[in-house]
Amino acid sequence: MMQIYHIHRDVDMYDPVVNKRTECRALNITEELGQIQYIFSDKTGTLTENKMIFRRCTIAGVDYNHPELQGTKKGNNTNSLSVVINPELLSDLHRNGGVTEYIYSTKATHAHRVQEFLLLLAICNTVVCSQHPHHDFMNASGVIESISQKTIDEDMPKPDVVGSEHITISSHKDKYLRLEESRSVTPSPPLHSHQYTSHVSTLTPIDSVDSSPTSDLFQNQIKTTRPKLLNIPTINFLSKRNVSGSNLTDEQKVKLNRSATPSPYEFKPIYEAESPDELALVDAAFNYNCRLVNRTPSSVTVDLPDEGRLHFDILNILPFDSTRKRMSVIVKHPVTKEIILYCKGADSAVLPHIVSTEDDSEQKQIIHKTQQHLNSYAREGLRVLVMAKRILSQREYTEWYQKHLETERSLDNLEKRIRESYSSIETNLLLLGATGIEDRLQEGVPETLQSLISAGIVVWVLTGDKPETALNIAYSSKLFSPQMELLKLMTRSKDTAENTIQFYLAEIEKQRRISSADYNEEMLYRRASASCSKTIQKDSGRALIVDGRTLTFILDRRSNLTKPFLELTTLCNSVLCCRATPLQKAYIVKVVKEELKMRTLAIGDGANDVSMIQTADVGIGISGQEGMQAVMAADFSLSRFKYLEKFLLVHGHWSYDRLSRMVLYFFYKNAAFACLILWYQIYCGFSGTVMIDQMYFMLYNLLFTSLPPLAIGVYDQDAPEDLLRDKPYLYKQGRLGKVYRSYSFWITMLDAVYQSICIFFICEQTYADSDIDIFEFGTTLTTCCMFVMLLHASIETRSWTILHVASVILSIGAFYFYSLLYNSLCVNCFGLPSTYWVIQKAMMRPTYWLVTLLSCVAALLPRFTFRIMNTLIAPDDVSRALIAKRKRGRGEGFLVSWSRSTSASSIHRTADHRNQNQALTSVG
Repeated sequence: MMQIYHIHRDVDMYDPVVNKRTECRALNITEELGQIQYIFSDKTGTLTENKMIFRRCTIAGVDYNHPELQGTKKGNNTNSLSVVINPELLSDLHRNGGVTEYIYSTKATHAHRVQEFLLLLAICNTVVCSQHPHHDFMNASGVIESISQKTIDEDMPKPDVVGSEHITISSHKDKYLRLEESRSVTPSPPLHSHQYTSHVSTLTPIDSVDSSPTSDLFQNQIKTTRPKLLNIPTINFLSKRNVSGSNLTDEQKVKLNRSATPSPYEFKPIYEAESPDELALVDAAFNYNCRLVNRTPSSVTVDLPDEGRLHFDILNILPFDSTRKRMSVIVKHPVTKEIILYCKGADSAVLPHIVSTEDDSEQKQIIHKTQQHLNSYAREGLRVLVMAKRILSQREYTEWYQKHLETERSLDNLEKRIRESYSSIETNLLLLGATGIEDRLQEGVPETLQSLISAGIVVWVLTGDKPETALNIAYSSKLFSPQMELLKLMTRSKDTAENTIQFYLAEIEKQRRISSADYNEEMLYRRASASCSKTIQKDSGRALIVDGRTLTFILDRRSNLTKPFLELTTLCNSVLCCRATPLQKAYIVKVVKEELKMRTLAIGDGANDVSMIQTADVGIGISGQEGMQAVMAADFSLSRFKYLEKFLLVHGHWSYDRLSRMVLYFFYKNAAFACLILWYQIYCGFSGTVMIDQMYFMLYNLLFTSLPPLAIGVYDQDAPEDLLRDKPYLYKQGRLGKVYRSYSFWITMLDAVYQSICIFFICEQTYADSDIDIFEFGTTLTTCCMFVMLLHASIETRSWTILHVASVILSIGAFYFYSLLYNSLCVNCFGLPSTYWVIQKAMMRPTYWLVTLLSCVAALLPRFTFRIMNTLIAPDDVSRALIAKRKRGRGEGFLVSWSRSTSASSIHRTADHRNQNQALTSVG
């Protein structure tokens, strides 16, 4: 409990941005944090910010770039998800002649494809529009209750009227505001009264646009009421129909772009999305004036350039699932009366369903160019989505809908049959384009991963992204390094997967034999050589990338590929699994636990990571943008991935070391005390009499010897924090279980037996043929045993603080205070034999103090000598690091003193660099 408390109160793991600390939801596994051997991590929202920014799109084979805003560069704190308008895309969009022209045209123009693409971005989602931020209340039973719009309107102050627009200046004052995580059902913490009043702002996404003085003044006076994720800048809606982009000069393009500058009197709805991806796509469509205005269960309203406001009837929504990896919306166009299916999803899930292109060379060329753009986006580390549509005839839709209703009524294998029903209509699609969305790495992720790998922990990143995207993130996050040998395992059949695994294993074994021979030959001349270092680095620097289809073959028990695959992964520092499904993530964790017998940790932020988190030995949830499902299912909750470094390498190391030594100490002190009774029974012929008062038996663990092990288990530190973070390889003390081994228990028991023999027989020989009674003899034994236990704890203490000193002093004080009081007042208490004035008579004898001193020296001398010799001759890694640090400290002190004794004004200090050569290729 105390360890959990200190982890929770660590200010270094407090995130002021979201006002969250580390939460510990499990109270009995802190020692496992210091024994982690494998880490399984999600990518999106765990390694990355999960704040999606629209960067690229390709429409009908034409690539449109959306460069980064100056205000959103790294290092600036901005919440805007705005998109820089691409002038070419805007001019292409306004070449459109309208839906009427499209009805009578025989072939779709590029402008119509652009409009269809933007319309898909606005419609194919589950984004909810509202005029006010969503508010939740938690009732006394802990149930989340939404506030009705009527209640909000009643509580809202009357808006001021400026021109023809109503601008709301004050927001509703409530007790709980909605979390920034989209669609989260978790209540927000209560806000202070000064946070209740907030305002709405308009932001300009285009840096080159000049704002009017009135607009600047207005923007300076107004602040936002929208949640951080939903704080999306507005842009003025254009309604220019006769714009010929082909004849636009650069100056005219700038003017056209400038016309998109938002007016301070125009505001966009507040969008609430289930995922940041949908929010980024809707925002991009809005910035090009394809505005999602309203959504109901049966209709969606969109404002289109040149068309005005259109109301689409929603016929069906085919929701996203991890198996299909796509979602679709079937709507009825209000003008053309066509039934249209809009589909978006992963390229691997949408492109195979594109209509055959043998007779359509233009469509084939569009597909080819789109695939090239997708590969380019993925290499840049962008998340890609493919957009497509299909026009359904009334007969096709009616037939499918009737079959789908029958499927929903069936009970056998319902989920699978519904997926098959969805897939049957999501065929013969017409490719519209694709998007590339940027999801930046969180701050500190590369440094954290590098430290974890240096600590000897094997890191697996499991993601559903494309291999190119995942590989780009792996290198940028330093999960992979350019020096690593990259092994690719992406096959299309079981036989190919088996051959590839066997090939890699054979090549690695061949490299090991060659490296070993070269090393032995080189060691005849010198201890270490450059070539030897090179071969060792080559052996320890491997990374493996495997895709979801290959995982399907590997995880199939009938394939017998699981064990060879796991053998290959043990020879790699890092593993990257792309295109992995949630079930595959959980199954990988399960296989590693059961087959390799490793201690595993899983970390994720979304509902798709829950099964993986629950399967691992330690589950960590990131409280991010995807709700609280992962947090609720996890043992611990972190707000940022970078806190994992201190969480494991510092708190995990301390917790394991403290609990290991504390558990051994508890076994030791109880065994030693019990052996005193055993020796007395042997000495008196098993008469059944006991020489120690019953009250001492009860209070021995409860009062006399309880504080020192508590101080060790809560506050002791075998190494300071800066040393553990500077030298991550020290984590292997717990990862390899070096503190508490199987023989540690038996050695501790032997030591307890030896110490009890010393205590008992020294007292027995000293008081032989004396006139002391049995209880004075027992009190002397108890005193000697207590002092030996406390001094033993002092030997095992690694870092002395005022709490450690106080625990020893208070334990001694509690013993004598209770003994003197008990032996003075209790003549015949509790029905026990009288021990009146026993401790007083014993303390007046010099023999009492001599026996106590002699027993402590004889009992603890072997352990004390062993500790000294072990530190001098064969110190462990932590001891060596501490010795080196102290030597550096003395050297730094000498340089400081010398510099002060001279005329030099600077103080020279030695550099202390991180030891980054401790990466281990496999878990010991």
